Amino acid sequence: MSEFIFAFFESISWPTALLVGFFLLFLNGTILTPSSELTLAVLGLYASTQEWLFFPALATGIVGNMTGFIVLFLICRKYSDFINDLIMNSKWHYVKHMIQKAKTGFHAYGHHYILFGRYIPNVRSAITIPAGLSNMPLGRFILYTGIGCATWSAVWVAIGFFLGPALLSIIETHKAFAAGLLMAIILAVVAHRHFFFKKRNLDSAC
Repeated sequence: MSEFIFAFFESISWPTALLVGFFLLFLNGTILTPSSELTLAVLGLYASTQEWLFFPALATGIVGNMTGFIVLFLICRKYSDFINDLIMNSKWHYVKHMIQKAKTGFHAYGHHYILFGRYIPNVRSAITIPAGLSNMPLGRFILYTGIGCATWSAVWVAIGFFLGPALLSIIETHKAFAAGLLMAIILAVVAHRHFFFKKRNLDSAC
């Protein structure tokens, strides 16, 4: 499997790989998906095929994610009433839950929540919305987001760069264990969603 992945990487030019990474991280910043952790780790794994790519991959992660966050922030600030109504009437209950969780943290800790909230999976993207709705100063938002994105991107790109090849080798050697672990993760996610919606329905009935 590792040979196939690295052969696939070699078939992609580095400008194309970085452009795709930038686009996926931009989407994470604007529409809260796909996962920034996975995208950054794969960028790091790709960079491990050519060591000089580590810093370009890191820069791509930071700039792509920050650009998405800034765009979403400006949209929320300009169309605050529309965004509020959209959230309240959304049928994506899990997304609404994460945004509400981000709002709670933002109101509890203020603007500083933008800084350390960027290290909380799922919430890290959603906190842009209450920041924009609160009319937070753009300069402060960019500063806190820049610090958060830089450290978050550095961690995940480094994981992909330094640990990715070894992890692929372990997965290839222990295929049954890897398949079992993947199944356990999928079941855990399904169970979490099931109990979240069950709890929500019970709360609505009360």
